[in-house]
Order: sequence, then structure tokens, then C-alpha cells
Amino acid sequence: HHIREALQMITEQGCDYVFSVVRRHQFRWEENPTSLNIDVAHRPRRQDWHGELYENGSFYFSTRTALESSLKQLGKIAYYEMLPEYSVDIDVDIDWPVAEQRVLRFGYFGREENVAVRLFLCKVSGCLTNGQIFTSVSGEDHVAINARDVAGIQMLQRENIEVQLCGLVQLICYNCYTVKKKVILKLKKLRWDKVAFMGENYQLNPVGLNGVPCDSVVADLIAAKYMCQRPAGNGAVREFAEYILMLKKKSLLQVHQEHIDRDNF
Repeated sequence: HHIREALQMITEQGCDYVFSVVRRHQFRWEENPTSLNIDVAHRPRRQDWHGELYENGSFYFSTRTALESSLKQLGKIAYYEMLPEYSVDIDVDIDWPVAEQRVLRFGYFGREENVAVRLFLCKVSGCLTNGQIFTSVSGEDHVAINARDVAGIQMLQRENIEVQLCGLVQLICYNCYTVKKKVILKLKKLRWDKVAFMGENYQLNPVGLNGVPCDSVVADLIAAKYMCQRPAGNGAVREFAEYILMLKKKSLLQVHQEHIDRDNF
């Protein structure tokens, strides 16, 4: 949507040149040293300061006339401000893991913004629980589920997203579990891209959206499209549920925007 909105600034608002920027809150100094953008005697808190705009190099738009004049005859110039989560400079090696974590946290909406989940499959052990087993005085074994995760499941159900919890018995044999998932999809007339799954790596590949808690094994963290910031049994399912609902909202908004664009153009 960034490119679409920037293009509209040229086609609808009469701009000759539009470039992308990101707002940063960094205090800059010369080497002498002299402050460039703050009053040292009245140093503001970063959260109270409006910050400065920096080019992030994501895109540059210009009219054909401006380009043919080598950008020497520019009329109306404008910038398009992108949110920080969409702007990561990759200049050195350390920037790659930063960009990767940003994608895992906020999602890569170029690929996943049209995900419309209708069924959420969640493994109980390792997602809803943290592996702890409590034994009662009568000798019975129990597990505990975080109230935040329960609330997350209820949030999905209120949005008409069906939730199915997968117990240990269903996961003993991967082939049997795969057959079970196929039966579920057939009965509900769903495609894999309408399913979100939370669990181990070898069960993630066919579905449209998958996620794992932050304390999963490294192979699962790499394979998952979304890595929760919270661990298993401590709000990870709630966090993933919120992410699913965010993608659903973006998908509905995208449909609305495309409808508007077709009418305008």
C-alpha cells in the first residue's frame, strides 16, 4: 500500500517528485563536538520529541517531465513517511538479523496481508503449556493453561475463527496427524491457506500461516513465519491470536482500498 499511496500523491495531488522517509529520534553531533539538532541545556526526552525525517531509500517517484529534465525543474515535492517497522537499512551483516526479527514480529505484509484464517490448529503441549506437570495429592497429573492464552482463543472464536486443540495422542504419529488434518479440511471445505497452525516445524509447512513460541527449538524458529515474543504456556497463544486478527483486519482493509482504487481509476 505504500507504493500505491505514494503514486496517488503524484496522480491525484499533483506532486512532481515523491520520496520515502522514516522518522527517527536520534541526537546528532559534529566531531568538534557541536550539537546539530538539540539544545544541550534543554535536552528533551526522545518520546516527547517529534524527531527528524530521514530518507530510507525505499522508493523515489517522479513525473516523466521531471525525469527528462534530470530533476532540475521540480515543482511540487513531497515525502511519504513510512512507519519504522517497515524501514530497516541493510548495510552491514548485523542488519540482517535485525530485519529478520522485524519481519517475525510485525509480519511481511507483502506476502501475508491476504491471509484470511478460518481455522486455528494449536498443539497443547509446547504451546498452551510449558511442559510442567502438577501432581495432586490423589496422584492425578494436571497441566496449567495461562488465562491470557484462554482469552486469545476466545478472541478468535468471537471473530468466527474455529479453534481446535491438538493433544498428545493425536501427535504420536505424524502420518496419522496429517491424515487427521486433511479430514478436518475436507469436512469444513477449507484450503490449507485458510489454516493457521501453532506447533512443531514438521507440521507447519502446508498451512497458510504458522507460528511458534519464542522458546521453541532453533529449527522451528527459523521455519516459522511468526515467532512469538512470549514463551509457551505464558501468553504465546494469545500473542499469535492477536497477530492472526491483525492480518485479518489488514486483509479486509486491503479489499476495501482496492475497491476504492478501482472506482477512482
